[in-house]
Amino acid sequence: MQKGFNRLTNPIGRLLLVLVATSGAISLVRTTAAQGHDFLVFWNGAHNVLSGLPLYSILRDGGSVFKYPPWIIPFFFPFTLLSPDTAKWVWGLLEIASLIAIVRWLISDLEIPWKTWCPLLICYWGLWIVHAFDGQIALPMLALALHLVSAELHFTYRFSFRLFFLVCALSTKIFTGIPLLSLKWNRKSISAILWITLILSVLSLPALWNETHHSPLSLLHSWSEAATSGGKLLDASQLRGRLNPGFPGFALRLLHIPASQSNADLIATVLFAASIGSAWAWMSRRLPHKIRWVGWLAITPMVHPLPWWHLFVFTFPLANVTLMKSVLNRNIPARILCVLGIFLICLSTEKLFGSFGVFLELNAAKSWGTLCCLISCFLMH
Repeated sequence: MQKGFNRLTNPIGRLLLVLVATSGAISLVRTTAAQGHDFLVFWNGAHNVLSGLPLYSILRDGGSVFKYPPWIIPFFFPFTLLSPDTAKWVWGLLEIASLIAIVRWLISDLEIPWKTWCPLLICYWGLWIVHAFDGQIALPMLALALHLVSAELHFTYRFSFRLFFLVCALSTKIFTGIPLLSLKWNRKSISAILWITLILSVLSLPALWNETHHSPLSLLHSWSEAATSGGKLLDASQLRGRLNPGFPGFALRLLHIPASQSNADLIATVLFAASIGSAWAWMSRRLPHKIRWVGWLAITPMVHPLPWWHLFVFTFPLANVTLMKSVLNRNIPARILCVLGIFLICLSTEKLFGSFGVFLELNAAKSWGTLCCLISCFLMH
């Protein structure tokens, strides 16, 4: 961030930026420490496993059951050394560190100027605060996804820890692994895939050990039940209402398909991921590799069955690219799409626009905004 920060030569401006950034960081950390209910799902999951209890138990945890893959639970074991309240403070600091890492990547790898990323940091405040309120994991995931990807958007065919941690990060919410499909996999990648599968299996052993039948199939069944329990345990408005701005949830709401039919969510996700992913693969074929990757990350919340608001932090790098290019490019349609896209992602809320904001939220405004940014990015290159 220092390179971009040094371009702000006005001492008063630099001081003001530091004060605003510090105040915002403190607010986000305090919000996570005060709430952070989603982080407690991770903490409780790790604590249950270390206590010899099953990782997945709908009867015990209800709607707050651990829904994530078993191989990520060991990464949360260190947090159980702290009390839940203290761990939430640490998690809040990790969220801020992740946001700083994201901005640093934008500056160093995409040369985004402070006049672009600084206003967008403010525009995205609503998403930052929602992410902090939930104590979510999307910001650490995004930071890792940006810093771990290789320069040429593919990896050597042999195993590497860089590739392994990228897979771990993007598989946290399963469908967030969609960008991995854009990497250059082929038959020679089988060795790397087998090694990654083996390590993920080893990381899943603590959760497997506490299963009643000590069987991988039993663990997969428990995980499947927990992952698909939302339609039965959560309020339908959370899955089909304005809190779910993804395209699959929006389409299923229009089709009046009940939230309890989890298979419909899976089918809709596959269809949207295949169609939008294929379109972006064609549109981005001549774009720089890092911008292609940024686009794939932005597609993730659009096609996820349940992104809620916090997963749309994945669109932040794309918004920076399109805004920077729109300043330099005279393509009027692309500029209009850029502004419209950022507006829909950041500002289409009930708090700002009342009933009109509710209308936008109910009609997947954040996903449409992301689509606008993708098209704008394509038109300006």
